[in-house]
Amino acid sequence: MIAQRDVFIAGLFERAKKDKDIYLISVDMGAPALDVWREELPGQFFSAGISEQNAINFAVGLGARGKKPYIYFMACWVARCFEQIRFSCAMAGNPITILGNGVALGYTPAGPAHEPTENIAYMRSLLGIEIYSPSNSLFTKHLVDLTLEVPKLRYIRLERSYPKELENLYENSSLSSDFLERGMFPVKTGFSKTSGNGKPKVCLLSSGYLLGRTIKVWEKLVAEGYETTVIDLWKIKPVDLASFQNMVKDYKLIVTIEEQTLSGGFGSAVCELLVDSKYKKDVLRFGLPERYIFENASRDYLLDQNGLSVDSIFNRITEYHESL
Repeated sequence: MIAQRDVFIAGLFERAKKDKDIYLISVDMGAPALDVWREELPGQFFSAGISEQNAINFAVGLGARGKKPYIYFMACWVARCFEQIRFSCAMAGNPITILGNGVALGYTPAGPAHEPTENIAYMRSLLGIEIYSPSNSLFTKHLVDLTLEVPKLRYIRLERSYPKELENLYENSSLSSDFLERGMFPVKTGFSKTSGNGKPKVCLLSSGYLLGRTIKVWEKLVAEGYETTVIDLWKIKPVDLASFQNMVKDYKLIVTIEEQTLSGGFGSAVCELLVDSKYKKDVLRFGLPERYIFENASRDYLLDQNGLSVDSIFNRITEYHESL
C-alpha cells in the first residue's frame, strides 16, 4: 500500500519533468519521494525548512510569475500559516495547492501537537478554498490531474495510511476531473430481505480514513435489515448542493462520521447543507471528543476508545432509531 503523500508527489514529479512551470516547496525533509525531486529536478524543488509561513508567501510569489506551485508539509502545521493562506492566497485569489499530510490522528502516537483534530473547521472557514479528503492512493493519483487541469486554491488532506477496505475503492471507476469536482459518490448501497420493517432509511456520510469503518457499520446495518447507503463525501468544501440534495432526499436518518472534533467540522458542514435544502431529517454526528488526546497509543486504539469503534457507532444508530 503506497502512501497518499508518495503517490501525489510522484505523480506530480512525472508531470513536472515535462512542465518546467511546476514547482514543489517542501517543509518536510523526511519523505523519500522528495529525494527524487532533489536529484533530478533541483531547479523545481525548494526546501523551505521549518518555515511554513515563508513557504506560503514564496509559493504566492512563484504563482504571480506564472508558475504552478505546490506546498507540502505535515497537516498539523497548516494552522501556523493560516494568516498567510488567508491574506496571500484566499484574499488575493492565488491558485495554490496545499498538501497536508497526516490529518486527524494519523501521526499517533506523537501526541496532540501532531494531530490536527480541528483541521476541517479552520480550513473551511477560509473563503474560496476547496478542501479534498481522498480515500485511497488511486483517488489521490487522479487529484494531481485535477489540480493541474483546473487551477484553484485547494487544500488536500492526505492520509498517512488507510484501511484495507478502501484499497480497491474506485478501481473500476473513471476518476475524471469532472467526477472529482462533483465531490461525492455512493460507494455502498444495500438492503436485506428484511429491510423496511419500520426501520428508517439510513444514509452514512464520511471520507478519508474513517470511510473504512463506515463501510463496516454499513455491513452491520444491512445485516439487521436497514436500507442503508454510504456516501464518500471527499470534497468537503464547497459541496455541490444539487448532488447532495439528490443523494440524501429519500433518507430519514443522516449519519456523519468524522475523525475530527464536531465543532465546525464535517458533520457541521452536512447540517448546514440540510438546513439550506430545507430538509427535515434526523441527524446523528460522530466525531472525536472536545478535548486533546494525550494518550499514547495506535490510531485504531484511540478511535475505539473515543467513541468511533464500529460497534459503538452501530449501537448508537440502532439505539437512536429505537428511541424515535
